[in-house]
Amino acid sequence: MTEAFSPADTTQPAPTAPVESSGPAKRAERTVTVPLSERLIGGGLVRIQPAPALDPSLALMPDPQVPENKRFCWKCHAPVGRKGPDDPGLPEGVCGNCGTPFSFLPQLKAGEVVAGQYVVRGPIAHGGLGWIYLAEDRNVDNRPVVLKGLLSRGDASAQAIARAERQFLSEVSHPAIVEILNFVEHPDLDGVPVGYIVMQYIGGVSLRDLLYGRKPGSPPLGGALRRTSLPVEQALAYLMEIMPALGYLHSIGLAYNDLKPENIMLTEGQLTLIDLGAVTSMHDTNRLYGTVGYQAPELTLTGPTVQTDVFTVGRTLAVLTVDLPLDKGRYAEGLPSPQEEPVFAKYPSYYQLLLRATHPNSRARFQSASEMSVQMSGVLREVLAERRGRPYPSSSTLFTASRGEFGTDVLSRRLDVYADGRDRRGELRRDEVVQALPLPLVDPAHPSAALLATLLHTKPEHALESVTGALESDPDDTETVLAAVRVHMGLGQLDEAARLLDNLYAPRNWRPSWYQGNLALLQGDLEEAKKSFEEVWGMLPGEPAPKLALAVVLELLDDPAAKTLYRLCSTTDDGLISATFGLARRLSAEGDPMGAVAALDKVPSSSRHAATATVSAIVILLKDEVDEDLLRAAAERQQRLPKEEPRTLAARALLLGKAVDWMQGRPAHSPPLSGSFLGKPFTLHSLRRQSEFVLRALAKRAAHRSQRYALVDLANIVRPRTVF
Repeated sequence: MTEAFSPADTTQPAPTAPVESSGPAKRAERTVTVPLSERLIGGGLVRIQPAPALDPSLALMPDPQVPENKRFCWKCHAPVGRKGPDDPGLPEGVCGNCGTPFSFLPQLKAGEVVAGQYVVRGPIAHGGLGWIYLAEDRNVDNRPVVLKGLLSRGDASAQAIARAERQFLSEVSHPAIVEILNFVEHPDLDGVPVGYIVMQYIGGVSLRDLLYGRKPGSPPLGGALRRTSLPVEQALAYLMEIMPALGYLHSIGLAYNDLKPENIMLTEGQLTLIDLGAVTSMHDTNRLYGTVGYQAPELTLTGPTVQTDVFTVGRTLAVLTVDLPLDKGRYAEGLPSPQEEPVFAKYPSYYQLLLRATHPNSRARFQSASEMSVQMSGVLREVLAERRGRPYPSSSTLFTASRGEFGTDVLSRRLDVYADGRDRRGELRRDEVVQALPLPLVDPAHPSAALLATLLHTKPEHALESVTGALESDPDDTETVLAAVRVHMGLGQLDEAARLLDNLYAPRNWRPSWYQGNLALLQGDLEEAKKSFEEVWGMLPGEPAPKLALAVVLELLDDPAAKTLYRLCSTTDDGLISATFGLARRLSAEGDPMGAVAALDKVPSSSRHAATATVSAIVILLKDEVDEDLLRAAAERQQRLPKEEPRTLAARALLLGKAVDWMQGRPAHSPPLSGSFLGKPFTLHSLRRQSEFVLRALAKRAAHRSQRYALVDLANIVRPRTVF
């Protein structure tokens, strides 16, 4: 895959609006000045270079022809006008399948006046509904306009229906949608009236132009075109600008139907949806418009719906960012797997976003443009964090903040052996994880949302009576059942929580799957927990919560994929301390101690877990065989630890013990080591003396007598020999 043309250098951090970390400390707000020649889109996260207005005449096609592989009968969709043994491949003729006349020649000539007002300049494009022409409105200062012919040329009754259907377009008004100026008729070459939509001329470049390497401000492309791919963050930001326009159309009962890169224009001011020729009322099966390769599979059965438009958004994103396979000159159905497509392997949440948007079952897709847009924003932040190497946190509108951290002491608590002599294996506590994970927010549209929301922050023993009463009043209400599940899980009544979930019917609702995953995790059913959290991630690809929960389950299953998800979470939001510690554990387990330490070093010094991160880094550095570099790296971190950190002394004991062992293993007559170690000479005698001192100090703090004696014995063994 070739590197995409980028209107702006997206490898450099774009200025953003001030954001607030979900971690313990707020980031400092930054004031950003954006050059007048640039613009921020995608929620202010992506910088682009707007396309300056060009002379409209540059958009004219010098040789307007429709390629043979794009010639299809408008009525039965059979291939027409193709060269073959019995067909010379003429642009005009009669369909051999249904007998309908076809013509792929422009019907309007330069200089022709339409409706006594619009002077035709020439064709500028050919789409699924025919030729699109540039014209000048001589009634309004010769302003440039666009004429688009209605489908069904030559069929008078179909033309009448099409004209009537499109009158509602004059009511469409949205800043990101091209303006409809007029509806007119003009006789074709046979004298049959043909309807035309007159639209505002939008200068600039289409996303298809960018896909084929045309830069903003340059003339239209000519000659052989070489396809590239846009950076994922750019494609997401472009489509996020269009989602409100689609949502607006849906709100007034219309479907756009034909979203694709060539119908999205980048101009000086914004991105705009052009070509409203395919817009229809929802569920209208009389006229089905769109482009094969972008259309939803159920369109012919259901007619246009919100979900068929959502499908085209997913397909458009895929076309912009990956090299989709072709089938007879059109984009084939489905998506490549992450094993086949590096972009999907690099950005797994982006892949999940496209999978849901283009799901074969319309009910499994996003149910509104706004719902998809929210998830696009979350995925965009992940992509930017990966690309730019800095976090892009945000507050969730679907989950509470994390209720705590988990797994932060899995590594450091191994040092507690010095306190009581008990060896502690570094394993996650499943109950600790569930208690720390975020909770789903109550659906704000629920009639009892306010009451149920208060239960999110009420102790289970205090909430039980309220939720039991609510459940008796409405035992089938999803939100009430889930509140009861949450309370019973908090009280340890897992069987009752399982019973409630088993009896709950809430298809296409991610909340039950979230609680099912939490319950399975508590019960130790890791495969069921994995399945549930994967379902939630698939439905909410931009949310960190399901990825964090799934990472935990994968870690418990010793699945290497846990590392990828932990990294996604911690890179996107450095306030997710649990993810940072999880990443360190996985890197350490996979034999990458320096990578694990680098992850822990990113825990902010202002975090209350900073000292624990430093202790954990020391444990990782000293876990296996050591050398001078590892010892010095551990010593440097040891000296950063505050004295009040409970495990500081134990970490020093571990470090000195490792250093003594390593020093004793050095070959005889090795040269002396330069510099100091923990502020003392780096010699065996000094290391023994320090180790003895630390062990005796730990003995005074030992939990019981036997441990105190064991530490004193160890101190006597390690102390330097005394000669009397």
